[in-house]
Amino acid sequence: MSDPHVWEVGSMLPLETDVRPPVWHWPDESCWYMLGRHAIAALCGRAQEIRPKLWLPSFFCFEVARACRRVAEIRYYRDDCRWPEPDWDTLRPGAQDLVLAVNYFGVRSPEPWLAWRQHHPCVFVEDHTQDPFSAWARTSSADFTVCSVRKTVPVPDGAVLYSPVGSPVPEAPTGGDWSGSDMKLGAMIYKRDYLNGTLPVEVKTRYRELQLAGEERMSASAVAAISPFAKAMLARGVPKIWRQRREENARVLLGLLNSWRDAQPVYTQWPEGHAPFDLPLVFGTQEERDCCQHIMQQNDIYCSVEWICDADDVNAIALSKTILSMPLDYRYDEQVMKRIATGLWSASPELAAVRSRISAGCL
Repeated sequence: MSDPHVWEVGSMLPLETDVRPPVWHWPDESCWYMLGRHAIAALCGRAQEIRPKLWLPSFFCFEVARACRRVAEIRYYRDDCRWPEPDWDTLRPGAQDLVLAVNYFGVRSPEPWLAWRQHHPCVFVEDHTQDPFSAWARTSSADFTVCSVRKTVPVPDGAVLYSPVGSPVPEAPTGGDWSGSDMKLGAMIYKRDYLNGTLPVEVKTRYRELQLAGEERMSASAVAAISPFAKAMLARGVPKIWRQRREENARVLLGLLNSWRDAQPVYTQWPEGHAPFDLPLVFGTQEERDCCQHIMQQNDIYCSVEWICDADDVNAIALSKTILSMPLDYRYDEQVMKRIATGLWSASPELAAVRSRISAGCL
C-alpha cells in the first residue's frame, strides 16, 4: 500500500481505475443490474406463480429482504455464518420455490448444499457477493448465481446474474435512474483524492454525505440496469491480485489475533480456492462490540456492522448485534493488518471495563 497523505482504513472503496492483468472475467451470458436486490426481484418475476415463495437465510441483509417482499412471499430458514450449514429442518421449499444460499464471507464449503439439493427440488440460487470468483462459484451447478459486485470491486453500482447450468435468465433491463450511482461515483472520486492528499480534510464530510445520499437513492430505485460507467469498468475484468491480497491479509490478521480473547473470529480457515471477504469478530455483548467499534474509529480504522436482521430468529438477531468486521481488501497489506491488530489489542482494557460494568448491573 502506498503512503497516502491521509491514513485511514475501511469504509467505502475509493475509485480505482488501475486494472492490470491477470484478471478474472465474468461469465458469458451474464445479466447486469444496478443492485443485487434488483437481480433477485427479476428472478422472482420470472417465476410461474404471481408471488413465488423466496427462502432467505435468517442472517441476511434486512434491506434486501424488505425489497424482495414487493415481488415474493418471503420465508426464512435458520442460518448462521458461524455454522458449516443451515438448520435444514427449517428449510422445506416446494419445487417452484426459490431458495437463496449465501456463501458467507466467502469461506463456506459447498458440499452441504450439494448434498441437500439431491433430495430437495427447487429453484436454487447462490449468492456469491462476498467472493464472486471462489472455487464454489466457478464450479457451481446452481440454477442461478447472483453477486452484488460493488461490495468487492470499486464501482458505484453493479450486480450480476447468470445461470451456471444454462437456464434462461430474465431479459436484461436497458435503463434506469442512475442518479444515485452518479452521486456514489462522485463520493468515490472525492475519497480517492482525499486519501491522496489532493483535497482538503474537510471534504471527508462532503463525500460521506454524497455517499449516503447516493445509497439511499439507489435503494429507492425500481429495478434498473447497471450504470454505463460501472458496466464499462467491469468489462475490463477484476485483477486476480485483489483476491490474493484479501486471503493474505486474512491469514496475517488471524495470526496476529491468535491469542486475543475479547472476541471470536467467525472463521479460522476456509476451502481451497476461496478468499475471505473480511474478518468478522463476534463479541459477547452489543455494548462490547459498540465500544470496540468506537475505539477503532478513534484510530481511523472503520469497521463495518454487517447486517441488522429482519427475521424472527433470536439467534440471528443476537448475532447481528454483536458482530463487527475488520477490512481485508486489496487496498491493504501486512503493515495495515498489524495496525488493525494493534488497535484491537489496545481496546482490551476498555472492553474489560465494559464487561465489569455489565456484571455489576451498571449497563
